[in-house]
Amino acid sequence: MKIAKIYTLPLLLLVALVALASCEGEIDHRGRTPLVGIGKDVLYKEDVAALYVTALPTIDSTAFVRDYMRRWLEDVLFFRMAQRNVPSAGEVERLVENYRRALLLNIYQERLIEQQLRPTLTQAEIDTFYYNNSELFKLEEPLVQGVFLKLPIAAPRIAAVRKWLTKLTPEDIENLEKYSITNAVTYDYFVDSWHSLPSIAAKMPLTVEALEKSIEKREFVEVADSAHRYMLSVVTMLKKGENKPVELASDEIHSLLLNSMKADFVKQVKRDLYDKAFDDGKIIFYDTESSAMLTNAEQIDNK
Repeated sequence: MKIAKIYTLPLLLLVALVALASCEGEIDHRGRTPLVGIGKDVLYKEDVAALYVTALPTIDSTAFVRDYMRRWLEDVLFFRMAQRNVPSAGEVERLVENYRRALLLNIYQERLIEQQLRPTLTQAEIDTFYYNNSELFKLEEPLVQGVFLKLPIAAPRIAAVRKWLTKLTPEDIENLEKYSITNAVTYDYFVDSWHSLPSIAAKMPLTVEALEKSIEKREFVEVADSAHRYMLSVVTMLKKGENKPVELASDEIHSLLLNSMKADFVKQVKRDLYDKAFDDGKIIFYDTESSAMLTNAEQIDNK
């Protein structure tokens, strides 16, 4: 009888534990179709199907599902190993909470700026900032303004074209435009806009350095190869390291000023919240030293 009791109790306990485990292991799939799982982590057919829709239509569906299931299982197993081998769960929770806090602050800040800040910047403000801070805007490559012409090597009236390009009077420009319609491979008029010197050199049988040296000696540059003649008339050239023209720096200045306005706006909102909490007595001081420090700071700020 004693032996029977010794073996009966563990057997009953084992049966109870198995029943409890099977009960706890039941998963409510909520109408979804499970594909594969590890414990309570389950990958569903519907989730994979939604991802496949956004993938390239040329991808084989069977291969996509197979590869995705494999990656999903590997990720779940790797995460479980991380859970077992990262001893400081509290540290992870602290990092997660800090990230959540930063994310909420960022989202609210953007919404607040969008709802309450309506910044408008005039060209005068942009120009003023530029002329006060022009040293901040340096060219990373040379820029030029002028006219570029690419002609077949046997193109007619080359002497007249040279004359038009060296003078560039309104009448000369009109003549160049008419001439280019029937004779030019490329005609590019950029007297009122800026082109990078490397982009112009790329159209000619010259290096950037050689073209820059040629322009420094003479504002009209002409070279030829066996098939074409290349002619460039430069009105203005800015070298690398010189200040950017204000029109090229405008977008950057606009972004800088706008970001500054946003930062000042958020700073003022935070200050107003602090002042109200301070005046309403909602800030709790746990020692006289901290109270004295903030009170003195508040008095200084209000002067």
